[in-house]
This record gives sequence, structure tokens and C-alpha cells, in this order.
Amino acid sequence: MRISRLRLRDVRNYTHWEMTPDSALTVLVGPNAIGKTNIIEAIQLIATGSSFRNPRWEEIVRWDAPSASISMTAEGDGSHVEVELQVDTTGAHTWRVGGSVKKRIADACRFIPVIAFTPDDLALVKGPADQRRSALDALGDQLSTTYSALRRDYGRVVRQRNTLLREGAAGADLEPWDEQLIRLGSRLHVHRRRLARQISVEATEIYTHLAGGESMDVRFSDRCGLVGDDLSVEISSEEADAALRAEVYRRRADERARGVSLVGPHRDDITFLVGGRDARSFASQGQQRTIALAWKWAEVIVVTRILNKTPVLLLDDVMSELDEARRGALTDLVQRDVQTFITTTTTGYFDPSLLKAARVVTLGGVS
Repeated sequence: MRISRLRLRDVRNYTHWEMTPDSALTVLVGPNAIGKTNIIEAIQLIATGSSFRNPRWEEIVRWDAPSASISMTAEGDGSHVEVELQVDTTGAHTWRVGGSVKKRIADACRFIPVIAFTPDDLALVKGPADQRRSALDALGDQLSTTYSALRRDYGRVVRQRNTLLREGAAGADLEPWDEQLIRLGSRLHVHRRRLARQISVEATEIYTHLAGGESMDVRFSDRCGLVGDDLSVEISSEEADAALRAEVYRRRADERARGVSLVGPHRDDITFLVGGRDARSFASQGQQRTIALAWKWAEVIVVTRILNKTPVLLLDDVMSELDEARRGALTDLVQRDVQTFITTTTTGYFDPSLLKAARVVTLGGVS
């Protein structure tokens, strides 16, 4: 499906704004701080229920407005759907699909998958581990309700367990939370590892293509007590459960001393290797950015294969951060039958023939 209409009311800096995007490429051009990223965020929110900014819900409501709404019309494959999200200043939010209220976000956000690529994603390689985990989890949430539920439930267990550890809990008070961490954590690790493997298979091939034959490898560094970081090795839930259980008991004294959960998939990480060396320390900035680009491109492929739906691609001001060769590679992805929204301060980064076929929306002020 493709987005055929987008409307914002009292969202961020917009009182009212409406767009009929192109089915292929829409370029949002305007100066910095005009609100281009707010539009990209709104698309991601209405389509997925989350945003790369990770805002509190009330933050998207325009200052002094009582509420905000984002509505989207999507069409394709003989289907037509209207989705609306309403948010008030307390953070309360309501979803409607075809006018009917939906109690679960999953029931409203199942029509169009979204891949977002922002300047922060260019730091995927050298950024903190939670950035790489978040990248995987954001995709996993869209691909599987099981993945999303596991991640949420596991996160709640870790937070509660950390509270108990800080309070000095031990023995019977901690054991039920140990069991939940092990049970949920082992399953989450297996799901996340499988997803990482699927993306890495595509990303390594894409990187080699973009880098003129240079090789890239991806390793999965777990904190669940498993041995080895080779993603090609399949790990069962039973193996993960046994390893995590042993690791929890092995690190029990350390966790009590530090008052925090040191074991589990909330500390998993991904390592990128270029030429056999850790890209965080040895890769150039250009190589690191090529890895990030290859990873995002791989996400598009994986989503399309698993869901049998082509995702919408959101590119927020990344053209200015890439050199000419990598802008060309990204343009190649844009032209592969993917509905794409790009924000930019200038159209000078684009080939004139590409712009001629696109819808260019100039944002010169706030309406």
C-alpha cells in the first residue's frame, strides 16, 4: 500500500497542513527549523505508533492547542484505509481505523511498514549499543506482534528487577523476577538474533556492492552467557534459556553489589567488521556510513520479504551527510519501487530527472 493523503492538525509547529504525496518520491524542501522533520515523524507515528525521536505523546501537541491529530489515507492492492491518531495534552491518544476506535495500536498500525533513516542512524557503527538494539527492535516490532510483546514485557521485568536490586532484595523476593527475566529474555534473544541474521545476510552483500568489493561482517555479542558470536549459528530457545539461567546465577553477587541487571538481552550488541577489524575503531567515517546505508537498505529487503509489503522509506536530511557516491547509492534505493519521503534544505543533491518525476513540496513557512 502507498500513502495517498496525509493531514496534520496542531502537530508540533503545524496548525493545519495537508499533503497528497507522490506514489514514488516526495521531496520536502525548506530551511532548517521549518518543520520538515515533524512531517517525517508524523508519518512514522501514524504508520507504526512510534517515532525515531521517542517523544512523550503530549510533546507532539502544538503549544497552546488542546489536542493534535494525524490522519492518513493509504491505498493499494485493491484496498483503501483511513487511519487517524488523536492525542491530547495529557498524552492520552486514540486510534481510529475507518472511523472505528481501536484499543490496540497493533490493530491501527498494521497497514504500512516504515523504514526511517536519519542522521543519527549514520552513527549506527560507532554509537552506543542501545542504538543498535533499538534499530533491531524498531524493525522487529513492525514484523511481529510476538516480538513487540516480548520486548515490552521483558523491559518491564528488567525495570522492576533493577528496582529490587537497588533496594537490596535477595532470595525469595528476587527469584520470581529472575525466572521471568530468564524466560522472556531467552525468547527475546532468539528472536532478535534471528532478525539480525536476516538483515546481516543482505547488508553484507549490499556493503560489498557499495564499497567496490570490500568485505563487511556482522557479529552478535550477547550478554546471555552464550559462547560464540557467529550469527550463522542457530540458537534454540532451550539453549538460550539454559545459558541465561547459568549466567544469572554466576553474576548474582555482581548484580547485587551494583544494583542493576547485568545479564540479559538488554545488554546485547552488534559488532561490524571491515576487513576483519572492528569498524568502530578502524573503519573510516566513509566506511561507517556505508555500513549504515547498507543496513537500512537491508531492512527494506527483509521487510518486503517477510511481510510481502514494500515499506515506506523516510529519509530525514541524510543527503547532506553523505558524499556524492553514497548519495548516488541512496538514490538507487529510492528508485526501486519504494514510496519515499525525503527532507532536504536544497534540491541540488538530486538528479534533475529524478526531481522531474517527483513531487516537490516547498516549505517556506508554517501554515
